[in-house]
Amino acid sequence: MAMTKEKIASMALIRLGAGPITSFTANTREAQVVSNMYDTVTTTLFSYANWNFATTKVALAQLSQTILDKNYDYVYQLPSSIVKVLGIFDANGNYDENYSVEDDKVYTNFAVANLVYIKEQDEADFPAYFTECLVAKLAFEMSEALTGIGSIHERLYNEFQNKLRQARISDGQEEPAKTIVGPGSLIRAHQGAYIVRG
Repeated sequence: MAMTKEKIASMALIRLGAGPITSFTANTREAQVVSNMYDTVTTTLFSYANWNFATTKVALAQLSQTILDKNYDYVYQLPSSIVKVLGIFDANGNYDENYSVEDDKVYTNFAVANLVYIKEQDEADFPAYFTECLVAKLAFEMSEALTGIGSIHERLYNEFQNKLRQARISDGQEEPAKTIVGPGSLIRAHQGAYIVRG
C-alpha cells in the first residue's frame, strides 16, 4: 500500500490518541496542526542523515552570471529538490574540496560539475523504516499542540530518537560502505559546509 501525506499524518495522530484525517484542509484542529508542521518536519528528517535511499547524483547546469568571488571560476544552479549537498565531483570522479554553497547556487573551479546530494522523495517511495521514523517525529512535534501533556511529549521524543537510530542502521545496511565525499572533507562536513543555506 503506497503511503501518502494523509496516511502518514494519520498514523502520527493516532499515536497521540487523536483521530485520523482524510485531508490537510479539513476543518479540524488536528488537520490544522499537521498541515502547518508536516512539510517542515519531513524536510528536517531528510537532513538528519545521509540517507542511501535519498542520495542522488546529477550533472549541474553552469550559469553565465558574473562571479564576484575571485576564488571561484564557475557557478552552477542547484536542483530545487535539494535538502543537503554531499559533494561536488568532476567528469573524472575527482571531488572538489573547495566549493561554496550560497543560496541556490554552488561555486567551484570545476569546468564540469556533478552533484551528490540528498533529494526529498515522494511519500510513496519512503522505505518502511523512514516512514516509521517520520511518524514518530510528527507525533513528537505535534504532541504539545494537541495534548498539552508534557509527559507524553517526553515519551514521544524518546521514541523518535530510538526510531531515528534504527532507521539509520537499516538505511546503512542496504549497501556496502562507500565514500560520498573526498578525503579531507570530514572537518568541513562537521562544520556544516555541506548543508544548503537559504
